[in-house]
Amino acid sequence: MNVVTLENYELHDTATGSHLQHLDFHLAQGESRAIFFDDADDQHLLARALATLSIPVSGNYRFMNVVLDFSDYQNLLTYKRQIGYFGPDTALISNLTVRENLLLSRAYFENRLDLDLGDNVKELCDTFHLTEKLDLRPTALSPLDIRVAIMTRKITKPLKLLIVDSPEDLIGHPSFDQLVSEIEKRAASGIPLVLFCENDELNNRLANQAIRLTG
Repeated sequence: MNVVTLENYELHDTATGSHLQHLDFHLAQGESRAIFFDDADDQHLLARALATLSIPVSGNYRFMNVVLDFSDYQNLLTYKRQIGYFGPDTALISNLTVRENLLLSRAYFENRLDLDLGDNVKELCDTFHLTEKLDLRPTALSPLDIRVAIMTRKITKPLKLLIVDSPEDLIGHPSFDQLVSEIEKRAASGIPLVLFCENDELNNRLANQAIRLTG
């Protein structure tokens, strides 16, 4: 069964003018696919669409064989929780600490405030040198540490799909290799991965299929 299927999908971003149409796409468990576009705006639009962040003009989005209803944001929350999306526009909430950002999704779905980080999250925070920064707000972090905190939040969700747009933005962080290894582990476990990346080394390391969309 496909985890995600786009059927005759049409997307339009009024801010950038990007327009994709007649798009059919599917991804099954265990597939990791690198996708290349001539235009960066088209790339970001498809990445956001797969993350359910861009509302289609027309067409169907099937997630685990359920046709998603974009008429109300609330309808999508259960599915968004299972989709990890890391891209240029992902951010931390500025008035919350790193710890609170990492716990935000659980606090919403479990309707509790007395939560602690799971052992898997704590382990990653140690690996990525975030532990001593958990009680800081994003304004006190370096741009690279913010990106690493965002990636940590995304890959520790109960994932059914992982979308990574421009991971080369993380190059330069001391834990970059460990971050890539964590993405590899999730892909190897069967979680479908969609990768939008200009770094050939990362594409060869993370993806087992490649598609180039032109025109």
